Formats: sequence, C-alpha cells, structure tokens
Amino acid sequence: MEILLNILAMTAAIACIIGWLWIAVMAFSEGEVLWGIGCLIISPLCLVYGIMNYQDLKIPVLMLGIGFAARIGVAAVAFAVT
Repeated sequence: MEILLNILAMTAAIACIIGWLWIAVMAFSEGEVLWGIGCLIISPLCLVYGIMNYQDLKIPVLMLGIGFAARIGVAAVAFAVT
C-alpha cells in the first residue's frame, strides 16, 4: 500500500510541476515577463494566470488542479492508513 501511495504521490507531483512550468513558459512566450517571473517565484500565481487565460491554457490548468487535488487525496489516505 505504501509503494502505491508513493507512486501516486510522485505522479501527482510530476503533473503539478509540468502544469506549473507549462503555464510559466506560456506567460513568457506571450510577452508577459512580469507574469512569467511571478509564476516562477509565487506558484499560486500560475493558477491565477491560468484561469485568466483559460482558453489558451486549459490542459496545464487542469494538470495543475488535478495534480494538486491528487496530492491532497494521497495525503489524506496516507494519514488515514497510519
């Protein structure tokens, strides 16, 4: 059970990181340097920027949100098991 939780936690973390970097790169590529720097320094700004530009950033916003929710779920299950 512990191995499965670790694999799920790593998968969720990787999904969050990919979504976060994708949004930050898109912010830089659209010429919004301050948003890009803000996304790299303050992670929740990625979610704000992604929601503001949801039409262009559907996939990375969903990756970020689902990955974060999965990490919370894994933490809750791990806490309940121990």
